[in-house]
Amino acid sequence: MKYIRHQECEIQINGEKFFAKDASLSTSTSIEAKRVYGGELRNYLASSAESANVQFSYYLTGKEDSIGFLTGNNSCSGSFCGINFSGAYLTNYGIEIAPYKPVQFSASFDIYSGFESETKTGSFTTDPVKFANGAYTELLNFNKNNIGLDFPTNISYSVECERKPSYVIGQQYPQDVVQGKVSRMISINGENIGKVIDYSGRDFAKVSISPKTMDYAARGRTIECEGIITSQNLSISTKGLMNGSIEVMESMR
Repeated sequence: MKYIRHQECEIQINGEKFFAKDASLSTSTSIEAKRVYGGELRNYLASSAESANVQFSYYLTGKEDSIGFLTGNNSCSGSFCGINFSGAYLTNYGIEIAPYKPVQFSASFDIYSGFESETKTGSFTTDPVKFANGAYTELLNFNKNNIGLDFPTNISYSVECERKPSYVIGQQYPQDVVQGKVSRMISINGENIGKVIDYSGRDFAKVSISPKTMDYAARGRTIECEGIITSQNLSISTKGLMNGSIEVMESMR
């Protein structure tokens, strides 16, 4: 039996190590039982292509986040604790922002070229760094068109990238992977709702958010989303204030 501590599990994308908070690597396929007349079981065969995925949440240790540039049609390679993979495509990229908490990034990749090697321990070492903090994040264009939320308490941002693999007879892995729809969404929860929220379905001014450290150093690109409000919510509880939330969706492709 081999025990591997989380400090020894390296996560890499295109040769770059990431300060992962948690991570997982999974694979599965649909299996069909092959039976002959009379019910005798002969064997099991795969009835669909192998599905493989790697996902992790992480803290950004530098000014730029290279994963944020992988929403296009280019594949990437990587490794999970020494298990190498290639032909991976980003399917979901997310950012979570809350007051006085480190800004947390996340990414999920579909893998279309299998795996190589076995688990191998390593370590992530870096000079002391400061993570982006929700208390110092800049809301550049927030509330420009008065959406009824004056003080945001939580912000979630995500980009979803649809991938369409093309399989041909005689090949285990897809011949190519076509990019489908790409959309991004931002969800904002806040206090001091102001006027009644009634903007659902209307065009919404651009929301721009810039994650920064306590020293106001940038961490990652400025988050932008410009689209329509797809949902709204008002809530209240005993001994509390009324809170509001909205979701804004933008179709990029």
